[in-house]
Amino acid sequence: MFIDKNGVVRKPVVYLADFEMFLPSCPETVAYWKKTCEKYGLIGLFPGEGDPVKPGENYWQRVFEHDYNYMKQSDMCIAQLDDWRGHEADSGTCFELGWFVAKHLPSYGFYTGKAPLINRDIPRSKNLSNVDDHGYFIEDKEFPFENMFTLVKIAESFEAACKMARQDFDQELIKAGYEAFKVE
Repeated sequence: MFIDKNGVVRKPVVYLADFEMFLPSCPETVAYWKKTCEKYGLIGLFPGEGDPVKPGENYWQRVFEHDYNYMKQSDMCIAQLDDWRGHEADSGTCFELGWFVAKHLPSYGFYTGKAPLINRDIPRSKNLSNVDDHGYFIEDKEFPFENMFTLVKIAESFEAACKMARQDFDQELIKAGYEAFKVE
């Protein structure tokens, strides 16, 4: 809950996990995400902002520590789960999302595709339609990801994920005797 001991309600801080920082459209996308967070009474925290990690010794360890510090400042996560470098979500984004799940913090994802994993465009075995071209079984269920993602609330867009997070938070506010946030 985001109510302090004096009964003051604060806006939840949302860690924005994604692969967007590797794309040229990053500044525009992040500006949209942050504006959308604001619309729903959330504070978007993007790890690509702030003090950039300078190249040098232990660069990737320092990038991890930078992002991890942003994660620790956040109350929840909204993760972009669209395909990245293949037919699955970005592994770094999945790691970050898993951290929030393990901490029992609200965890949301958005995936603009709709197909269950078995119906996704995955190179298949020549002999079996439910096995990929490396011989791995493709799960046949009505979900676009493997079963560990059932602990994450998945929406079809970033805005829908923000709306879902807002509705969950509003339920907690109402239970505690406060009014729900008014989306304008």
